[in-house]
Amino acid sequence: MSEGRNVIIRALVETATDYGFRGVRKTNYYRERPETICVLNLQKSSWGPQFYLNAAVWLTRLGPERRPKEYNCHIRWRVNSLMEDEQSKMFTQALNLEHPLPDDQRLSLIKDGVDAYGFRLLSRCDSEQTALRVADECKPRVMVALKARTQEKVN
Repeated sequence: MSEGRNVIIRALVETATDYGFRGVRKTNYYRERPETICVLNLQKSSWGPQFYLNAAVWLTRLGPERRPKEYNCHIRWRVNSLMEDEQSKMFTQALNLEHPLPDDQRLSLIKDGVDAYGFRLLSRCDSEQTALRVADECKPRVMVALKARTQEKVN
């Protein structure tokens, strides 16, 4: 399994650097801006050799945090939830190490998916306003904390 996990991590590292993200412990990738902290998280399934990729945005105005956990962020989505059905299926299979797939194909599928629906979308979230706009464009598959929307209406 470690070989397959290494392919996943390689795909993330190679794509993250293109967008200015830095890895922390090979499972979290961060990019900090004055109004936002963007996070891409590699999550291991508790039930087997499957992985998930989660994207999230922390709004700095709503609290000081240097390295927020994905599940505590104000805007969150699972990367494959924004894909069309067939692409989501292939991406999910690439993240499932029980699914037989050549390493080069696994690498390519993960890089393509995490580029388009992870790092590229996160890279647009330079400000709170653009992060909320990205969430609106991708709804209903993106979770936005009520706290973020409540404050948005006040401004």
